[in-house]
Amino acid sequence: MLAVKIEDRTTILRNASTPLRHEVYYFVEGEVFPEEGTTKLAEGQTPDELAETLLERTYEQLWIWAAYDITKGSPPGFRKPFDHPLIQRGSGRANPDRKTRRKDVPIKVDPKFFIPDPVEPYRAEPGFKADLPNAEVVAYLEELVKSDFRNALPEGNNPPIWDPPIVGFASAHDPVFARFQDPEVVGPQHRLPEEWLPGAQSVISVFVPFSEPIHKAYRKDSRFSALEFASGKWNGSKFLNVIRRGLIRFAERHGGKAIAPNIDPRYDSDHWAPFWSERHVGFAAGVGTFGLQDAILTARGAYGRICSVVTTLKLEPTVRPYREVYGYCLYAFDGSCSACIERCPSKAISTAGKEVERCPKNGNGDNFKLWGYGSCGHCSTFVPCSRTIPAKIRKTLDGASTRANP
Repeated sequence: MLAVKIEDRTTILRNASTPLRHEVYYFVEGEVFPEEGTTKLAEGQTPDELAETLLERTYEQLWIWAAYDITKGSPPGFRKPFDHPLIQRGSGRANPDRKTRRKDVPIKVDPKFFIPDPVEPYRAEPGFKADLPNAEVVAYLEELVKSDFRNALPEGNNPPIWDPPIVGFASAHDPVFARFQDPEVVGPQHRLPEEWLPGAQSVISVFVPFSEPIHKAYRKDSRFSALEFASGKWNGSKFLNVIRRGLIRFAERHGGKAIAPNIDPRYDSDHWAPFWSERHVGFAAGVGTFGLQDAILTARGAYGRICSVVTTLKLEPTVRPYREVYGYCLYAFDGSCSACIERCPSKAISTAGKEVERCPKNGNGDNFKLWGYGSCGHCSTFVPCSRTIPAKIRKTLDGASTRANP
């Protein structure tokens, strides 16, 4: 076995079965990772020397799988506080009166459904010079999702969990990050990019859509999620850490530093309000807007997951193609859609929004107990925003783009 010390945690990597003579395998969370050319002892090489080589060459793989579940249940000593007081740049105002509707909110929309004021786009300052083209980051991520062996469902014929990603870039200096600290957005506990990483210049947000095999496995008339989805959500969440750790090492190879807040020991949440909201970061980076069901809606729909890193690399900010916080949501657009309300078996979604406390009570945890899975994906399946931006909104956006670029 290999014992790996990771930030006050010791992870034991046991052999999955009796190894062949002079071979070493490592086993983490149910997955065996033999790497061609690394499992056999070289001439005159000791097991300790091979272990050191494996740790050096496959450090990112071992780290990802061992440090996956960064939650309140993490072992004592793992979690770490910030070493400075919270920087508060939000407005600090109290929750707005949600019965006061904006003048431009469609009359069909429930007045209790709070639609924030439009958010202005952020543009790089004059003379801005990026440390490297965004295309290099995108190409790296596309190749990672396409070729990494961990992007595979353990069940069935092991189809990929994720399709190619959508990647967005935000400036760490964008005022929208301070807006996230307001109580009606995320909350005052939401940390700014420079708090996670001094000298932060950019934030990279990555949305990965579920693959077509996982999409097709879902059944509209089933109370429970498809096994393929529940597995994809659980095992695919681990692959988000592959992306996070991969981006950290990518930044380091290009002379920068990076941190992934959601797998940082300082990450926490205040009840349901996180210290770093991946969905809101995705909004800032131009990846997508919010929906009535609280999902992030992207050009590839809501059926996927999102992650991000903060880096000292200067990257060209994505010009957000929207101003409205719910810009891709048909309900907020004209009140014409209630598909996610009708799809939710827990009745967690209404015309006033989503009650997140009710969301986990669909029974998937009991249904998939033998597998250790339990996620529900009803509100992001069989709805107009499941795999794309709704057609009515796309037409409006295309028209606006045409008028802006005659």
